Amino acid sequence: MKAFQNAKVVFPDKIREMTVLVEDGKIADLVERADEGLETVDCEGLYLAPGFVDVHVHGGGGYSAMSHDTADIVKMAEAHLSHGTTSIVPTTLASTIDNLHGAMDAIAKACVESKKAHVLGIHLEGPYISLQFKGAQSPEDILTPAKTDPAVLLDYSDKIVLMGAAPEIDGGLMLGDEIVKRGIVASVAHSAATYDIMEKALAHGYSDITHIYSACSSCTKINNFRVGGVVEGGLSLDGYTAQFIGDLRHLPVELLRIIYKCKGPDLAYGVSDGLEFAGMDMEEGGIYRQNNGLEVVYEDGVMKLADRSCLAGSVTTMSKICRNLYKTVGVPLYEAVRMCAATPARVVGYGDSKGKIAKGYDADFVLFDEDISVKAVYTDGVKRFSTN
Repeated sequence: MKAFQNAKVVFPDKIREMTVLVEDGKIADLVERADEGLETVDCEGLYLAPGFVDVHVHGGGGYSAMSHDTADIVKMAEAHLSHGTTSIVPTTLASTIDNLHGAMDAIAKACVESKKAHVLGIHLEGPYISLQFKGAQSPEDILTPAKTDPAVLLDYSDKIVLMGAAPEIDGGLMLGDEIVKRGIVASVAHSAATYDIMEKALAHGYSDITHIYSACSSCTKINNFRVGGVVEGGLSLDGYTAQFIGDLRHLPVELLRIIYKCKGPDLAYGVSDGLEFAGMDMEEGGIYRQNNGLEVVYEDGVMKLADRSCLAGSVTTMSKICRNLYKTVGVPLYEAVRMCAATPARVVGYGDSKGKIAKGYDADFVLFDEDISVKAVYTDGVKRFSTN
């Protein structure tokens, strides 16, 4: 048994000095003081928090979730591990069915083969999304479920845990039924839905919003009268959890505060939406090419399409999102951690094993200081990264 001591332990609702006992990769107990003779880890007064969980991430460290190489997925996960993210759900982009199948195969294998960082499953973002709100998604690969049977994707792998789709497109509401019938979370993604459709979508299984405020409809006028959209539905309807990209580039601090005020730490959660460039040192103004062929430019701390018409995705990590929530948005630290660990873990079905420091949970930890600067990362109780 191993004892993590001299730590400020971050629980979901408080921070308290405790000793965390670990055995066989699990949290065995939480005590005031460990018995003598145990192997000890001196946390040196740092915060001991559950490892971050990123359920919407396209790549990292130079590796893409669209790669058909399992080793690339493992390296992508390990790149985020060094920033405190102990579990990821690699996320695909709109592409051909064959290309998506290849990516899904690699991710499914990585769920088994990745030993240091955990790969929890597959997140399909599209291809059943709105052309109007495609964002950086490839328009020629966007499909409608009424014309292309979603079963070709939904039944291809039992590792799918999350799928983003637009409920307003032809067959979109019925697609929600098909997604949840398979035990997959249905997320409203890249959608032009009105508030009325958002209400209907709840009845068809949709329960999550993909990166709220980004690539989705908001309040607009129809025949001179204002009508709510995905944003208003996501914020006001309790049946929805809401992802947000917390890099302070996709959304300014005031919108993050609105999301936090409306949804709270159990219904709102951070995602990196990180491209393959996430967690890397980038050159300002540098031109890069994504795995899907789109050229992007790094400017102002974020990736933009080469023509600068819209943001292409982030290069952030979950530790930076947690820091932004705590230091800039003003969220209490234990709630900021909750929004980056326990809540996303629960959304994708791992709420009873990951995202919390509690007896019986996986011993996935991140040690950081007051600035959320990561000092060490553990998975299954084993040190996987350290700045020392």
